[in-house]
Amino acid sequence: MVEFAVITGHLNRRSRPGAIARALAGELRAAGAGVAEIAVGELPHSALMTGDHRNPDVRRSRRRLAEASAIAVVTPRYEPHGSAPLRCWLDMLPPGALTGTPVLPIGLGTMRSHAIGLGGGLGDGHVLPATFLYDRWFTENPDRTWTPNPRARDLLHQAARALHAATHPEPLAA
Repeated sequence: MVEFAVITGHLNRRSRPGAIARALAGELRAAGAGVAEIAVGELPHSALMTGDHRNPDVRRSRRRLAEASAIAVVTPRYEPHGSAPLRCWLDMLPPGALTGTPVLPIGLGTMRSHAIGLGGGLGDGHVLPATFLYDRWFTENPDRTWTPNPRARDLLHQAARALHAATHPEPLAA
């Protein structure tokens, strides 16, 4: 059983949202949790855009979500409700799929006002207070991946603790 699902709609694993998803998943795994990373942007776009529920990759991603006790959704500033593939994927979920499920929106932007609307469009999940990270808190590496700075890592640690607390009564180790 997967305890947490970390979902991104990014089209490139080397993006900042991809770095956020990996860092958050790492925090949760370090605490001993099972984590499924669902990179919706890597699913076949033709299946997402046409609502093809039978596509094996889409079915596998939906099963992984169904196994999760809580989810985090990572989205960049210019898409506070998620990328087109992410929105299509969310629309393909069965009615009530997120009912009562803790959902943590995590946004990325250049100014605090980019946090407006985070968590909208996440259906009937129990939306937790959003976590917002600034673009400038990430350093580009020579291989074109991104590394979060200490402030971003601290907020992602806090986000992992909040997500864990939403499903587990015992506190997460500091």
